[in-house]
Amino acid sequence: MTANRNHTLYLVSAGIIWLIIQAAFLLSHGIALNGEPSKYINEANHFLNTGSLSSSNFRLYFVEILLIALAIKSTVGYGLVIAVHLIVNLGATLMIYTFVSKVFSEKTGFFCAILFLLNIPLQEFNVYLQTESLFYSFTILFSLYLLSIQNFTYKHAIFILLSIALLSITRPTGLLIIPPTFLYLFVRFNRSRYKKLQLSIASVLFIGFLFLLNNALGSGGEFDFMLPYQYEHIICGLPTIDQPAVIKTTSNSNSLYGIVYYVANNMGQFIKLACLKTVAFLGLFRPYYSNAHNILLAVLFYPLYIAAIPGCKWWYTNRPYMLLFLTGMIVVTWSSVMITCDDWHNRFFLSISFYVLILGLPAIHNLIKRLTSPK
Repeated sequence: MTANRNHTLYLVSAGIIWLIIQAAFLLSHGIALNGEPSKYINEANHFLNTGSLSSSNFRLYFVEILLIALAIKSTVGYGLVIAVHLIVNLGATLMIYTFVSKVFSEKTGFFCAILFLLNIPLQEFNVYLQTESLFYSFTILFSLYLLSIQNFTYKHAIFILLSIALLSITRPTGLLIIPPTFLYLFVRFNRSRYKKLQLSIASVLFIGFLFLLNNALGSGGEFDFMLPYQYEHIICGLPTIDQPAVIKTTSNSNSLYGIVYYVANNMGQFIKLACLKTVAFLGLFRPYYSNAHNILLAVLFYPLYIAAIPGCKWWYTNRPYMLLFLTGMIVVTWSSVMITCDDWHNRFFLSISFYVLILGLPAIHNLIKRLTSPK
């Protein structure tokens, strides 16, 4: 009886905190339409008028574009988009609570859900007509579903493939979830009776990843993967030199071969920029942010770095397969930043902030036990 009461109390408390945070953003921001959202609104109108997208690269953002197009055609308006953002975000919050409760305890699950809700930069995107809100929530839902699988079956395989397809047309970085998923399936279920199926799905994911990534690189539009090297961008769109650097490239630089060729023939510049991008990516600070903003980022995320250090040891000892996936997601995102550039608003880091939180949970769980145990 007490366990059920605690479960209900945790769910209700998390729901109230979720509601307060989302309401605060809606009251302070309204439905945010200026800046990047206008790009997706314009593309949604173009899609409604022509039945096609203005550039093939917008296929990698199609979920949000379609959702905005439906909102425009409906009587509900853009509130429909925000409602979907909030519903999926709430689903991700509840799944975090459920997953962590099973691995650790309901109390730790509750605190983990609260820490996720207190990730203010991430939660803020729920009221913007951009792809980030759905992408963050979708990746969390997919990741926790994947890590919850006990016996790999055909149903799991179909759902995984459909989920990856959805992620890949929500944001281009959705493609990055393929390598960690491939490794996790390959290692986690290599002794199951569905071994042949698992190997087949993993192989399809890996080959598909290379094919889709190469196509995404060459999809046109605003994608120019040599621009960050020519003007030595650390933050995307923010050149650090006035004149373009002399670098060796191929005629088809927006391709896997083009990037490999660049790295092989411009190793010095690549290493220098990769180090600077790593500092920006993991350090989080931005010179154009206020001191208060930078301090808030440090308070929110630096303790998670510290907690993740002993946490990795615990995951390795108790759930090594999960550690492989969690660190894999961080590494592929970090690697993508090193070969491109970091985001103005830390959006690339925000996509992995959940995995850093999960890595730090063993230390957080121990701290909660010490603080709440009877003296």
